[in-house]
Amino acid sequence: MKISSNEELLEVIGEAFLWDVISDHVEHDLTHIKEALHKIGYIDQEMVEQIAWAEIQESDEFHVIGFHEYNGVLRVSFEMPALINTKNSSGDWLFRITTFCTGTVEIPDIDSYDWNSLDLDDMDRPTILSHKDLAKNINVVYEEQDTEADDLTV
Repeated sequence: MKISSNEELLEVIGEAFLWDVISDHVEHDLTHIKEALHKIGYIDQEMVEQIAWAEIQESDEFHVIGFHEYNGVLRVSFEMPALINTKNSSGDWLFRITTFCTGTVEIPDIDSYDWNSLDLDDMDRPTILSHKDLAKNINVVYEEQDTEADDLTV
């Protein structure tokens, strides 16, 4: 399929590119994950500080909810529910986090990058992530009212 507009681009790359790039970002966003967990009063806050690894176990559909065009860049707004497992530096399980992520990411628009040169449907996650430099200024918010954590140490 030849992509010919920014609207078509976002339809194609939402699940075929941005989902993987944002998921990878979340898995490395330990500081903000910890900040979100510090707002939860029922979990051991000392354990929160031990988080050294995170992985999205499951993520429901990635939704592009809007975009703004400026100077060859698309600022894309998104939302993504996620189930994230965490471990400490010894590899012990700490928390299973259920959250709802919202945020923004900037990508080149259809005129600034040849998105048609990427066959996103045939790319596996490592290949997609080799192009993650196309996504800039990623900002993810873990919605406080939608973030819960289960202690996996018990």
